[in-house]
Amino acid sequence: MLLIGAQERQRRVRAMRLCGEINTGNGPQWPQAISARRLQESLVRHPSGRWDKASYSSAALSLPRTRCFAALGSMNPSSAKVSIEEYKRLQEKVQQLQARVDSKTETIVRLGKDLELAQEENRQIKARSLTLERNLERVEQEVHKYAANEVDIKTSFKIEKQQLTDEVDTLKKELSAALKENEELKAEKFDLQKDCKLFRQRIAKYEIANLEGGAPTIVEESSHRKSMVESGEDELGKYEKLYREFKQIETDLHTVLGIKEELVLERDALVKKVERLSTEMAFLLNGDPRRVAEDLDSLVAENRFLKARLDSANEESETMKATLSKYRAMTEARPSTTNPIVNQESSLGEKSSVAVVNMKQIRELLSSHAIKLDDNDYKAITAILLDLCNDKQMALTHLRRANKVLGNRVNEVESHLAVLEAKSRSTSPNKQT
Repeated sequence: MLLIGAQERQRRVRAMRLCGEINTGNGPQWPQAISARRLQESLVRHPSGRWDKASYSSAALSLPRTRCFAALGSMNPSSAKVSIEEYKRLQEKVQQLQARVDSKTETIVRLGKDLELAQEENRQIKARSLTLERNLERVEQEVHKYAANEVDIKTSFKIEKQQLTDEVDTLKKELSAALKENEELKAEKFDLQKDCKLFRQRIAKYEIANLEGGAPTIVEESSHRKSMVESGEDELGKYEKLYREFKQIETDLHTVLGIKEELVLERDALVKKVERLSTEMAFLLNGDPRRVAEDLDSLVAENRFLKARLDSANEESETMKATLSKYRAMTEARPSTTNPIVNQESSLGEKSSVAVVNMKQIRELLSSHAIKLDDNDYKAITAILLDLCNDKQMALTHLRRANKVLGNRVNEVESHLAVLEAKSRSTSPNKQT
């Protein structure tokens, strides 16, 4: 009996030690390692990829419960009355362990969810970084393109500026040469005017001498006068020739000055245009809100359409003026209708009170047997028909031009829509990423 009691006490002590090691964790490390390995082996997942709390907690409690119940089952049934308090205490410890395992499983499940969220955020951040890198590459390509265009514009502007400066220098040289020639011609003009005055004075003197002197000197004076007249005619011819050259040079000078002013105005316009384009390019590159908000292609297309419409309107106005002048001439050629008695056998000039304007009236006139028509009437009717045909043809040409303008406008709108669709397609993958 003493031996059996000692064995029972040893079994109780072993069971209590085993339960105390599981509860406090101060015992040896091999039960914990075995329990962790069994938990890892028994850990399962749902199809959604999340941790199963129930399976985890059951796996965590499988080891301590089995050990405790094994220790309790190893007790002697005869000592069950004595170990009820110990059994209750062990049951409380098992419940505490169950609560601890539940809390740990909850923390592990929460950590798993946090890990999944962190992985999802990492994937989103990677996708955003890829989209930002693509946008940055596209912006860099656009910047390089704009820089190349700016370099081309600057080089072309420098070349045009150099050409304009060279032209201005040549024009200045030509102007200075023309001014010098003008001064020389003015000096020659003054000299010729002086010579003319001298010739006139000499002629007056000779005439006075002829009137006062006798007949012997008449022959000499006449010969001398002839020589003087011939020399004067030569001088006048030279003067007229020089005067024509002077007028030609003066007109050339005016044309050169006009061309110079036009070139200066064109240069100023090009300078302003280059400055405006550079500012607009700077606004576009910097993303300034002062940039051009409207589409330049649509503005150019609208300008072309309006220009074509204006040309067609001008042509229509010209044709309307021509038709109005024609009808005005016809109304002026019509005689007055004050005389109520009209002879039916008169010509079409006398029967012009009948207003033949459209085809219906012409058909009625030709089909009627009451009015007799002669050759002049038929000629007038053919002239009216020819005018009507010309009017119809003119209207048809206007309709064709209007249709052509509208077709060009539709083509421009379709091309613009295609460009916009291509742009939207190119930007839609970036938005999806």
